[in-house]
Amino acid sequence: MLTARKSPSLLIRLSLSALLVVLLAMILIGLSVDRAYRAAEQTALRERLEAAVFAVLAGLEVDSAGRLAWEGAPADSRLTQPQSGLYAGVFSGDEAWFSPSSIGVEIPVSRRVVPRGGERFETPSVELPWYVYRIGLGWETANGEIVDLSVWAAEDPARIEQSLASFRGDLWRWLGLAALVLLIAQLVLLFQPLQILRRVAAEVREIESGHRDQLSGRYPRELAPLTDNLNALLKTERANVEQYHRALGDLAHSLKTPLAVINSQLDAGKPPGAEELAEAIGQMQARIRVELDRAARSGRRTMLPPLAVAGPVERVTRTLRKLYPDVRFEARVAPALNANVAERDLLEVLGNLLENAAKYGRSLVRISADSHSPTARRSGLKLTVDDDGPGLDAEQFRAMLQRGVRGDERAEGQGLGLSIVQRIVESYHGEIRASASPLGGLRVELELKPS
Repeated sequence: MLTARKSPSLLIRLSLSALLVVLLAMILIGLSVDRAYRAAEQTALRERLEAAVFAVLAGLEVDSAGRLAWEGAPADSRLTQPQSGLYAGVFSGDEAWFSPSSIGVEIPVSRRVVPRGGERFETPSVELPWYVYRIGLGWETANGEIVDLSVWAAEDPARIEQSLASFRGDLWRWLGLAALVLLIAQLVLLFQPLQILRRVAAEVREIESGHRDQLSGRYPRELAPLTDNLNALLKTERANVEQYHRALGDLAHSLKTPLAVINSQLDAGKPPGAEELAEAIGQMQARIRVELDRAARSGRRTMLPPLAVAGPVERVTRTLRKLYPDVRFEARVAPALNANVAERDLLEVLGNLLENAAKYGRSLVRISADSHSPTARRSGLKLTVDDDGPGLDAEQFRAMLQRGVRGDERAEGQGLGLSIVQRIVESYHGEIRASASPLGGLRVELELKPS
């Protein structure tokens, strides 16, 4: 026999999800910061090379023959230090000048002339593994001629790469520490709601073991639909079990008499005749049918879908108009009115109340319907039935309901209507009451709470 595999713990799944999210976020943040830092370093490098170019121009002289001459050392001390990593130079036709820092270094900088007023910034490549900044300008000599110059400055990428490596080390260390702190914080935040769910599970286990009737802890508002609906299911299940037990007891009580008659005849040595036996069996079948129907009608379901009330009201009143053509039926029900009740229960209640009102009234029966305790999730129903008959006071009406509970002692179809209505109302944990009607007769009000 195959056994179902247990799913991983919710805490483990949430922790792994949080870990993946944090790691992905840290990687993206790290890559973004690294890229931004690299761009900032390259910008700073370009500014350094541009400053080196202008430092070279500050000491540069060109004679009338176009030869390059140097008047004083460059302002940037790195340009005077051999192999310092910062190099500069000037190209003018066949003439070339290189900074003292380029001594002993092969300079593969291209001699191509940059157009006057132009500038270029080149990143390391296979041909030139340096960062190079160059500008093109025209130099006017003493005899008025214009000499085209290409001034450049270059820097070894080792410096910027070293800076990037140092920054990346610090960056990923701090991001790792931040990820650890975030994971610990998320675990702490996850632990609290999971503790609440564990408390719910513990109370459910106590309900299963019989030590508790319902969930009674104080839970967050977000869990209220779960706990309230679970309590409603438990309450409905207990009510249905009690109703079925009551129905079985009533059925056993109603079958006791005909069975006792048959047993007494058998004990006296007088087997019952076919006619007597058929009558006893008919009585027992009738009682079984009545009690089973009553049990089925009294059973209640939770989580009922919303029902449009106007439809059942119209169907019942249309049928009763044919049975009582002299009675006028008025229905005051909004077309948009919905309630979470079973259609079978609503039809039974409407049929019994409206038929009683038509039977004992004179010429007018009025029914009104409204919502009971409407919420965003579930809504019950309020029904009011008025007639213009002689009426009853509240005590007489309650007495009729009490006698109706004992309808199993009557013939089938006699005195069961109000009993059925009362049992349906009780299954919805509602109320039924009577008072004087504005029409002069009896007003019956009942409530079916949300199901």
